[in-house]
Amino acid sequence: MMYKELLIKNKINLYSFFAFVIAGVSIGLVVPGFLDMVVVLGHNIPQDDLATDYVAAVVWAIVLGMSILAWPVPFRDKKDLLWVWFAKILMVLGFMLIYESHYSAMDTYLYFDGPRQSDYVWEGIKLWGSYKNMMSLIWLHHQVLPESFHALKLSFAMIGLVAVYLFYRAAVIFLQREVKHVFYALALFPSILFMSSTIGKEPVVLLGIALYIYGFAGWYRLKQMRYILVLMLGVTTIMFLRIWLVPIFLMPSVIVLLLSGSNRVVKMAFMVLACFVLWFSLHQVVDWMGIETIGNLVKKVDSFAIGFRRGGSQIGSVRFASIGDVVAYVPLGIFTALFRPLPGEILSPFGLLASIENVALLMLLWTAVKRTRWRELQEPMVIWAILLVLTWATVYGFLSHNLGTVVRYKLQILPILLGLLLYLSRRRLSGTSAFKQIKELRAK
Repeated sequence: MMYKELLIKNKINLYSFFAFVIAGVSIGLVVPGFLDMVVVLGHNIPQDDLATDYVAAVVWAIVLGMSILAWPVPFRDKKDLLWVWFAKILMVLGFMLIYESHYSAMDTYLYFDGPRQSDYVWEGIKLWGSYKNMMSLIWLHHQVLPESFHALKLSFAMIGLVAVYLFYRAAVIFLQREVKHVFYALALFPSILFMSSTIGKEPVVLLGIALYIYGFAGWYRLKQMRYILVLMLGVTTIMFLRIWLVPIFLMPSVIVLLLSGSNRVVKMAFMVLACFVLWFSLHQVVDWMGIETIGNLVKKVDSFAIGFRRGGSQIGSVRFASIGDVVAYVPLGIFTALFRPLPGEILSPFGLLASIENVALLMLLWTAVKRTRWRELQEPMVIWAILLVLTWATVYGFLSHNLGTVVRYKLQILPILLGLLLYLSRRRLSGTSAFKQIKELRAK
């Protein structure tokens, strides 16, 4: 009886939430001059009728929000998802208007406008066609919905919300309990909230990574084979957009699996599948980069570093002439990829916000180092998360010669890094209690 009453109360709260949002949006649209302000702020957007574009987006935002009620997720999570969706609406239809009026996001405009052109030819989804694949997806979006720039942003924002929720469910599987503050920390962390709501590869790649993380956590912890399908869906998504991420994320999983005591038959089956995907993706990356020898690899690393050393946020002038130079740069590269820009390195409002975030991450790291005991690191999934972060940062450290690019790319690893730091920096009852908790988790 109490459960039914709680369910009815939650449904009332959800419908009240929608009534509040719809009423607020309706009032906002009829306020004199509001749509005129939208048109003025959107002067960079390649759209003739920005007022209609914006109204279509408002309707789409409500439809997407209502779809959350039908998601196959625990009912108790839907209110939290709706509040985060409301925050994303404010980000996309509010803050981003101001941002786009000052910063011309050319890639975003090209993604929106390119598939609308009369000479555009849909080529489908192909391996190694990350830019063309995105254009194909957006063309499909244009066929189903009105060609609204703001509505398209909301669709990508919803993809980002699904990704963040999957990261949260992976955390729940690991912790064996609900931790709603972790969900809000992941969803509302400024860089994640902003970058997962933009038009482009970032939200879709984040979804692929989230599917992979959720699939691996579910399969490793719960031993249910259905999670392997989720994992492979994530790997496939990543492969069609940024194939070099596949070995980055697969290798730590293979290492941890080798060290674990999982069922031998299941372990071997996964190992065979993972090794095949690893070989295929590495072969594709090596062919694409044209790597034939170690010396050739060093030259390619140097040329990539030069290629990313452009724009107003470029840093340093590191050159790589030998494998020794490459190895020596790794610690600085890892730090740059994970914790820069620092205050004063990018003199813009966006750069200042990113630097404040990184200071917060460094404080969490310091707290985690002080509170973590060595024996706690015996948990295989903690080792896995650490290896994921370090492997990603090692590779992307060589692409981190422009701090503006660093902020955008870090979305790929930020939910994992933030979740790991929150876990390791948590308060413990005592050293013995913490060790007992880990033993209980491993036993489960």
